Amino acid sequence: MLALLGALASHSDAPPAAAHASLAMTLLRFVLLHLPLSALSLVLALGFDRAEQSRPRLARLLLAYLATLLVFVPLLCAWQSAMDSVFNGKPLVTPIALIERQSALNWWFNALMLSIAYAAHLAYSTWRHAHAQTLAWQAAQQGNLALRLRLLQGQLEPYFLSSALAGIGKLNRTAQREQATRALARLSDLLRYALRASQSDWQSVADEVRFMRDYVDMQGICHGGDGLVEWRIEPCDWADYRCPPLLLFPMLEQALGACLAGGTPAFPIVVGIVRERCGGPGRVRVEVAYPHGGGAGGGEGGALAVMAERLAMLYGAAATLSATVDGALVRLRLAYPVSHHDE
Repeated sequence: MLALLGALASHSDAPPAAAHASLAMTLLRFVLLHLPLSALSLVLALGFDRAEQSRPRLARLLLAYLATLLVFVPLLCAWQSAMDSVFNGKPLVTPIALIERQSALNWWFNALMLSIAYAAHLAYSTWRHAHAQTLAWQAAQQGNLALRLRLLQGQLEPYFLSSALAGIGKLNRTAQREQATRALARLSDLLRYALRASQSDWQSVADEVRFMRDYVDMQGICHGGDGLVEWRIEPCDWADYRCPPLLLFPMLEQALGACLAGGTPAFPIVVGIVRERCGGPGRVRVEVAYPHGGGAGGGEGGALAVMAERLAMLYGAAATLSATVDGALVRLRLAYPVSHHDE
């Protein structure tokens, strides 16, 4: 760019007597004159690239700058004098004589050009090092976040297992072997899903609902009765939408635990899932309503606390989780941004 701009300026300012000089020859001359600057730029780029690994101190940077001036300014002056001699038809002389031909203004201008080149490479190297550090910090933060989410997800499995095993233990104590066998088979299916979910970051909403239905069926086997939960799920292809693994389960587990705490199921539990469309992609809204009894209620269980922390880490303020008492009912409400399963 410098060579092209210089050639255009020189060609346009040339007197009529020198108008015969072609733009191509003028450009060639400027390209040759700037070859040492290109070589210096390459040397600086390689030097700063190696220096990024150790981050040299200010004293070393100043020494490198002074060495650049002491070495390259005389070489650049000698090269420019040689190119002027070649293009003007003058004989070449010794390097010392070539250097002496340069005026003080040319020496100052060459020193300025080298200083600008050095400063530009230093600034770029500093920015690239800072950018690399920022990327490394972000990668570390994402790694820590992913690890924390895995730990939180893993904390949900004890709640699931303790509730399931308690029901199977009750069947064994009452000598209901057939029901216990059926419950164990269903627990095996549930554990397979929980294991698969623990190895992924996302599951489809349809898979989560299927898991909750199987869990309710197992609890029905353990505690007796059918229709423990009334499902009010909006007709939709929920397989196309995703959610974090075991995100919805704590709400159902909280409701079942509260209703079964007294020994006699106090049902029905109502589970509703709809998709809101309020401009943009919308949100998934989940509500679990169950009778307010003497069991664990109000949404302050350990699994719900883990759930709230996961939501905060994944969605921030875009997701909400609340628990309210509405007369004889406890309502757990969850809303999070909808996202396509293949995103």
